[in-house]
Amino acid sequence: MPVKKKEFELDDGTKIVVKQASGLQKLRISNQQSKVFRNFNIDNIENWTIEEQQALADAMDEEGCGIEHQLQSWLPKCIVEPVDFDIDLFTLEELMPLLAFIRGDDEEGAVNFLTS
Repeated sequence: MPVKKKEFELDDGTKIVVKQASGLQKLRISNQQSKVFRNFNIDNIENWTIEEQQALADAMDEEGCGIEHQLQSWLPKCIVEPVDFDIDLFTLEELMPLLAFIRGDDEEGAVNFLTS
């Protein structure tokens, strides 16, 4: 299965092309997340309290696999065009949809980890 690409239009009208993080790029953070998940009962995650969600987020950050680490690791490698785009120009509102696509959170961006 090929790694997908998608064009995003930013708030200022700039268009960028982003590709998904491949399985190899995702491997280190995925392994760290697995270590964190083993310490939490994630079977019923949709019913977690705010405190439980925060504990998981804190553990992910401490292990180096939280949202900030994902963005720092994947975003620079996944912007295809323009090549010289300054990633410090993104707003928070622009970053989250990009990260969702890069990670493969939605159907449109989903890549099988074993075949990417």
